[in-house]
Amino acid sequence: MKNLNPFQHRQAMRLTYAGILPPWIALGLEQVGSLYWLDLAVLTYGAVIASFICGMHWATFMYKTAPDGSHLLLTSNAGALAAWALVPVSILSMPLALVLMVGVLALLLAIDRQLLAAGAIEPWFWTLRRNATIGLGAGLLAWAVLG
Repeated sequence: MKNLNPFQHRQAMRLTYAGILPPWIALGLEQVGSLYWLDLAVLTYGAVIASFICGMHWATFMYKTAPDGSHLLLTSNAGALAAWALVPVSILSMPLALVLMVGVLALLLAIDRQLLAAGAIEPWFWTLRRNATIGLGAGLLAWAVLG
């Protein structure tokens, strides 16, 4: 993994942590007035983030920073498809779809934990990913309960 200079490192941290804000902002907006489209917006945001992480896994494989025998091509496609499939699941139950989205994000984090153990990602990046997944996952779960 590329070594970042201090400015790039801070920028990566700021942008990543800003990425956990949308479900929390949506909770605030919903408290101001019921906005029917926020449910789908929050769930879709989770799917976008999951797909973004899957893209990082794909790149990790393609740039050969992943260990040999890595299944990142398969898991990155499966993760993105699972996240996408949860959008229509929301028609049946939005809370269920949100909880399952948190599950997808947790599984992607487990893959990153394996990449950390294999030396394919840096410890600072693992910490950032873990914290962001916790923050976003908590926001999605809060939305499932309160939204």
